[in-house]
Amino acid sequence: MGSAEHQKRAMVAKSVTRVGADIKEDDWLEKLKTCGFAPKMSTVWVLEGILYYLHHHNAMQVLQTIAANCLLTHTVLLADFMNESSASLSNSTYHFYSDWPEQLLPALGFLNVKLSQIGDPDAHFGLLHDSQNLFNKLRSLPRSVQTNPEDGSPCCRLYLVEASGFPK
Repeated sequence: MGSAEHQKRAMVAKSVTRVGADIKEDDWLEKLKTCGFAPKMSTVWVLEGILYYLHHHNAMQVLQTIAANCLLTHTVLLADFMNESSASLSNSTYHFYSDWPEQLLPALGFLNVKLSQIGDPDAHFGLLHDSQNLFNKLRSLPRSVQTNPEDGSPCCRLYLVEASGFPK
């Protein structure tokens, strides 16, 4: 194999279509279909900075709808999840959380769930060189720990999640 074959293939969209839809409503997927979304085509869903603003019921409906697409075609979900401590920092701004998205997503039908936290080797982004950085400190604590043993503050975690599914 040549070196070009070892490189990751870049996905490039042929076009972008903006669709006015509220994912808190039941008709958002139908609106996407009306504007050209084809459920049988491989799909990447990017839910960055979205889920935790939704109420639990709405976020679960969105995730279940996307997971149902895994039955039709190769589907990839890219999302960020807050844990409960992070979501409870703000007065009602954040609603949805999951302390264990790598258990939640397979229960909905996703496979191959990959979880990272900011600062992990695959989510470093060249920003976290200081070992005293909050993210570096949190990464060293077991996930079961809910409060920081140093000062009793909540262990606020932000998980970067990639999950995929395939028809059986």
